[in-house]
Amino acid sequence: MRRFLCGVLATLVLAIGTLFGVPAAAAPSPVAAVAPGGACSLEEWQKYPLQTCVDRLQDVAASRAQCLQAPTPQAPDNGMAGWFLSKPTWDQQGIGRGLYSRYGYAGYDYTTYDIGCLQTAMHPDYKFENTVANGEFMLAGGIVGASNALRERAWDPGQMWGWADPLVENATKAIYSKVFTVFGVVTLAVVGLYLIWRSRNANMSGAMTTAGWALFVMVAVTAIARWPVHSANIADNALTSTLGVVHDAVGPSSAKVPPECVGKDTADCRDNRPPAVRSSDTAVKTLLYRNWLRGQLGSADSETAQKYGFALYDAKSLTWTDVSYLNSISDPAARVVARDKIIRIKQQNWMKVAEQIRAEDPDAYEYLRGTRGMERIGAGFVAILSALSFAIFDIVASVLVLLGFLIFRWAVIAAPALGTVGLLRPASAGLRRLAGSVLAAVFNIAIFGTAAAVYLSAVDLIMSTPSLPGWLQVTLMLLCGIVAWILLRPYRRVTQLGGSTPSSGWARALVRPAAATAAATAAGGAAAGAAVAIAGRPETRPDAPTESRPVVAPTVQRELVRSEALPEQRRWSGTNIPEAAPSQAIYRPDGAREPAVELSPAKPVVRAEAR
Repeated sequence: MRRFLCGVLATLVLAIGTLFGVPAAAAPSPVAAVAPGGACSLEEWQKYPLQTCVDRLQDVAASRAQCLQAPTPQAPDNGMAGWFLSKPTWDQQGIGRGLYSRYGYAGYDYTTYDIGCLQTAMHPDYKFENTVANGEFMLAGGIVGASNALRERAWDPGQMWGWADPLVENATKAIYSKVFTVFGVVTLAVVGLYLIWRSRNANMSGAMTTAGWALFVMVAVTAIARWPVHSANIADNALTSTLGVVHDAVGPSSAKVPPECVGKDTADCRDNRPPAVRSSDTAVKTLLYRNWLRGQLGSADSETAQKYGFALYDAKSLTWTDVSYLNSISDPAARVVARDKIIRIKQQNWMKVAEQIRAEDPDAYEYLRGTRGMERIGAGFVAILSALSFAIFDIVASVLVLLGFLIFRWAVIAAPALGTVGLLRPASAGLRRLAGSVLAAVFNIAIFGTAAAVYLSAVDLIMSTPSLPGWLQVTLMLLCGIVAWILLRPYRRVTQLGGSTPSSGWARALVRPAAATAAATAAGGAAAGAAVAIAGRPETRPDAPTESRPVVAPTVQRELVRSEALPEQRRWSGTNIPEAAPSQAIYRPDGAREPAVELSPAKPVVRAEAR
């Protein structure tokens, strides 16, 4: 009986447990786990160091990581743009370093991700579309790289033209010792003969001007030949310092001082980038990085792009610091181990950031995977248009600045040769033209350097305005360059200060008195010709006040003024129609009547075409 009751109770308990019992908990769904402390917010990504927020993300599970292949980080001098890039020479410590000054041109391409465990079996459209987009970014990067390289060399003439210092020094000293010191004696003898020839006019001021000009040229050429490199560097330093002040005022601004650096003036709290490098940082960020984000995450201004865009870029790019560290390791085996460690860390960062994007923004993750290939092609095409619109004016301005600094060096070399003839003031047209070219180069450097700074600031403002659509940004950049080109008129600025024309050279100055004498003789006879020979030289005056001076007829005087004022036009020698006797008479009282002047009958003039 007891056994029966126990069996009934056990059956009852089992039935109640079956009907009202709590079911077992289901297995949790694969949701992105949150690391201790939680993922960083947008403000924390911008405030804290990058690796701090990456470390707070959840690691990828080992089973999932087997089918994921993160991209391999690239060096700063990667691709076509890397051909224009050289290792930074400025201090890498300090604030304000941008993408270009830290990463160069690394990482501006696309890869597929999370396509499947067998990457070779991906859809053929994905590979083709990513290949086309990578080609577009390679071309855009090359255009931006050429523009940045020319600007950096143009604004740093010491680095650009340092190789030419031995050429300038050797060529200038050779021309001075073998041309100026030898033929300059002959020119000085000609100057003396010229002064003797002009002394018959008793013109002390003209003689002193000629002698003073010869002395000035001799001293200037000797100083240039004594310090040729220093002479060229004087203009370089003056203009580069001026450009630095201009770019600090109107160009891309320096980085903001962080709170921990307020009141400090150490190397770590200063923006050590040159003005040209700050402009390169602006150009790379606005033209390459933002367009790369459009193809990588679908937008450059979304919250996902602002939070994780830079982390993705850092995970597929090596910095100059990484390259310097690897190059400092002398042991090849140890260098390979260190390189593999850096690459492994960056690939892990890529996968952690990608998993977080997959959980927060599935649409952006599709762009990250590479399945939106046509959008990547569009982003690459916009990058090419943006680079072309930006680089047209920037490259022209940099070339003109380079041309100005090159003119300084050629002027130093040519000064002894042109100074050999330029000792004689009437024969100094070539030397004056050289001085005019140097002055024009100074104006070109100042004008186009300032214009480039303003243009880069405008480009930065246009590209960083999210309310402007992409096509309008490209159009505005192109229009800004065209307007700057039209306003500055570079094709005239180069030559308008280049000296006088060949028609007003030294030979014309020497033969001008003889030409004026011949013209006046044909018009008014020998006496008038002699008078014009005296009047043709403004500095000529009589030896004594009582010296008789021949009277010059009014017609000859008008002819002289006309011939001197219009040297290149046809000179009139006289009128073809004789003056007739007056046909009217003026009545005056007898007391005021003056004796009439008999007019001699005018001789008939035969026209030239009737002879």
